[in-house]
Amino acid sequence: MNAILRSTDSRLPSPYSCLRTPVSVLLSPYSCLPTPVSRLRTPVYITIFVFMKKALFVLHLLFLLSGLRAQDSSRVLTLLYTNDLHAHLEPQKIGWISQDRLVGGFANISTLVKKEKAANPHTLYVDAGDFFTGPYISSLTKGAAVIDVMNTLSLDAACLGNHEFDHGWQNVPRQMKKARFPVLNGNIFLQKKKNKLLWKQPYRIVTINGIRIGLIGLHGKFAFYDTIADEMIQGVECRDEEVYLKKYIARLQPRTDLLILLVHEGIPGRQSSTGSADVARNLQKDIELAQRVPGIDIMVTGHAHQGTREPLLSNGTLIVSTDALGMELGKLELRYDPRADKIVSYKNQLDYIYDDAVPDDSMTLSAITRWKEKLKIITAEKVCRIPTPLTRSYGEESPMGNMVSDAILDSWPGTDIVFTNSGGFRQDIPAGEVTVGDLISAFPFPNTVVICELKGSDILELLEHGAGLTNGILQMSKGMRMQYNPQKPIGQRVESCSLNGQPIEKDKTYKVASSNFVADGGDGFLAFKRSSQTKRTGVEIVQVMKEYLKKREVYEPVVEGRISVR
Repeated sequence: MNAILRSTDSRLPSPYSCLRTPVSVLLSPYSCLPTPVSRLRTPVYITIFVFMKKALFVLHLLFLLSGLRAQDSSRVLTLLYTNDLHAHLEPQKIGWISQDRLVGGFANISTLVKKEKAANPHTLYVDAGDFFTGPYISSLTKGAAVIDVMNTLSLDAACLGNHEFDHGWQNVPRQMKKARFPVLNGNIFLQKKKNKLLWKQPYRIVTINGIRIGLIGLHGKFAFYDTIADEMIQGVECRDEEVYLKKYIARLQPRTDLLILLVHEGIPGRQSSTGSADVARNLQKDIELAQRVPGIDIMVTGHAHQGTREPLLSNGTLIVSTDALGMELGKLELRYDPRADKIVSYKNQLDYIYDDAVPDDSMTLSAITRWKEKLKIITAEKVCRIPTPLTRSYGEESPMGNMVSDAILDSWPGTDIVFTNSGGFRQDIPAGEVTVGDLISAFPFPNTVVICELKGSDILELLEHGAGLTNGILQMSKGMRMQYNPQKPIGQRVESCSLNGQPIEKDKTYKVASSNFVADGGDGFLAFKRSSQTKRTGVEIVQVMKEYLKKREVYEPVVEGRISVR
């Protein structure tokens, strides 16, 4: 045996000779068959041994290749997202992020989106609504300037938010027709035409990297009626988002691999000079929606102004959002396995956009500059000087709230009390020269002054609602004092309330001024609707602010203990 082996050793093929064979040959079903027995001088059992060695190697190689093929079957997708841009076209100072670096800006977002799409074709960019209302450029053009600038951002879809209705529902289709990106909404209907959508595109389907993606746009019913002035939506109705979400899921599931919901719902964003990080509380409505309606893979949500450094996971749905105002561009990187029909891995990135770290996109910057020049004759008008900033607060007395309340009281001196909602202030005014543009940016709504007659019990109910901080406290005019504790049970949070040193009497009638939005029950201040007599002045609050400040060469912002928190 050993002699035979020695005499034939040099002719035996190596058991690893397949390593030198081209893969195309290896994969042939005959590549490792031995030479016919009649032509071999080597004993048959040696040939069989060699054949088995080669066959085992090929099987191992095929196993490895099949494993690679299985791994390669998963597909990547990058989802870029924003929400609640609120017309902040230019970079801004946000004190709780940085005291010396500007943040955000549409030209910076545009650069980042286009850079990502150029480097990675498997990229989708979406927005979850509220791109209107913020700096003056939106208010003075009823959103037209915002749409024009957004047309340069390479958006793949956006849903409608409540602030798109700030100039009346008729303005929505008028401006959205100018958009060169898909605008989605599937549950806001015309009242006179039973089943006709205000905007006729509830969803769209796109294919990226072989993944069929359904994009659905909806608006939360509660958020719609809670945060839009009644007179702006007379003629349309927002229907239950859960009902329509189920409807669109059933329609799209057979035609898609992934479903992404763009939704504007929940509690309104905190409007103050400080941030908020109570992620789960602020996005509770989104968590509950995912729990009640299975089938959505990703939810990009707006309205709460709540960033998700880590995506929330609810009933298999990934929930993501930014902190609003364009301060971040969210980036969710996914790996989808079509065989398992699920997302097998993901990574989220939510970083602040610092203006000094990102070059402006020239096309976007050009559009912004063009609109600023058009409006300069209005916005550049000087009003007064302020030595310290006019800042906002959601749960405390603020210089901004005091100024606006006192301005209305100054114009209607027969009024006992003026209330302004904290959510109505959208931007601080820095120390220095104050312009008309600053005033419009701080209070960008076309709201007007309304005078109501309310019982003291109604006033206490209004203050109690504000003390819950779901929509922010009511800022108040001079002479008013309130102390509250937001930790106490509902109905006990307002601990004291007085006017000119006298407690508010439940049965006494008071003249109370506010905006038409609040007087119509906006932000949940429903007790205003019990007014025994209501006078609508038609005078815009921004005009009242302008006239009040113009009387003073220098206005000194005040905080004097009108509201105290325990």
